[in-house]
Amino acid sequence: MKNHYLTIIGAVLSLQVDAVYAYGSSSSSSSCDKPSFSEFQPAANKYLQSFSEFSFVASSNTTPSSITVNISAGPLKEHFDAKQLNITPQNSGRLVVKGKLSRPFQHGFARISVTAHSKPGCEKTDGQLIRVQ
Repeated sequence: MKNHYLTIIGAVLSLQVDAVYAYGSSSSSSSCDKPSFSEFQPAANKYLQSFSEFSFVASSNTTPSSITVNISAGPLKEHFDAKQLNITPQNSGRLVVKGKLSRPFQHGFARISVTAHSKPGCEKTDGQLIRVQ
């Protein structure tokens, strides 16, 4: 009888190990190649006299219609969706994105925050802080 219980316990333990191994070796997960942003203007860590325009370059895998920009500068808060931005494709496939604030910001810190998708469920947010004298 004791051998019978040991055989059952051994069979159950071997089933659990196989199930864990099968779950851990799954290769069905897809990778997410998030968009990237570079060449921000105005550049970070520079002192500006006034802030009224911005631009940056988005990687070629960026979905143009998903680009949004939020500007937060003291009491000034502006939101730009893709329709409000000037998005120009380059020969390399990268996107030059430009925007203009409704009124210039004259003094303090401003945060430029950019969000975009490369494909559904693959999103990246990036940005920078600038100082206006």
